[in-house]
Amino acid sequence: MSRVLLIYERWMAAFPTLADAAGASRAEVLQAWGRAGYPRRAVALREAALRCMGEHDGELPREQEALLALPGVGPFTAAIVLCYGFGIDAPAVDTNVVRVIGRLVFGDLQPATETPRAAIDAMAARLLRPGTAAAWNPALMEYGGRVCLPRPRCGECVVARLCAARPRFAAGEVAVPVRAQGRFEGSDRQWRGRIMRELRALDGDSLATRSLASRLAATAAERATVRRLLRDLAGEGLAWSRGGRCGLGQERAG
Repeated sequence: MSRVLLIYERWMAAFPTLADAAGASRAEVLQAWGRAGYPRRAVALREAALRCMGEHDGELPREQEALLALPGVGPFTAAIVLCYGFGIDAPAVDTNVVRVIGRLVFGDLQPATETPRAAIDAMAARLLRPGTAAAWNPALMEYGGRVCLPRPRCGECVVARLCAARPRFAAGEVAVPVRAQGRFEGSDRQWRGRIMRELRALDGDSLATRSLASRLAATAAERATVRRLLRDLAGEGLAWSRGGRCGLGQERAG
């Protein structure tokens, strides 16, 4: 949370309003985003701000469907905006909430892979008492993060006697682990992060693509990886590459 707050403060200092975010360039929002991870989210925030300015009179919509239509907004984000932005009851279902509801109600040991998501969402809405979303949502998330863990602490659970999965755990069954993300060291994810770091350091300038590859890579194979991933980043609108040069975001006219 401390890391997220620093990013939030930096972002809000740069773009305190929707109009400010909409008026920024891709390079500017990516610069402000920094090393927060998933730079596509910074671009999505800018695109969502543009959509709000053009389609919602410069305001964030209060309707779920309208929120879901914004770039980068999924059911969880929409629920959080409705709940904490507008005080509207909406169940926010994250990984932890899926685990709690899937075990407690449906008796599945690994709900992320065993319980239909539609069933989870319907039950989350049914369990939400009117007027309690602001407290209920974080409570369920916290419970899944502290008690109903991938390896649950059933002995500490205050609803263990009501839990449909408890007898299965008590009988010695275990939850099959969800497939973990691949190794970071040497991965494309790591290389992409290195490329974005170098491009942000240009502070709006451009760089010869060959120089970028030479700065980051020691071998021909690694330099080929840099060039490949730079093309990917350009295709996603996070970088540009043309005429042997590259930069952050979109190339400036002229």
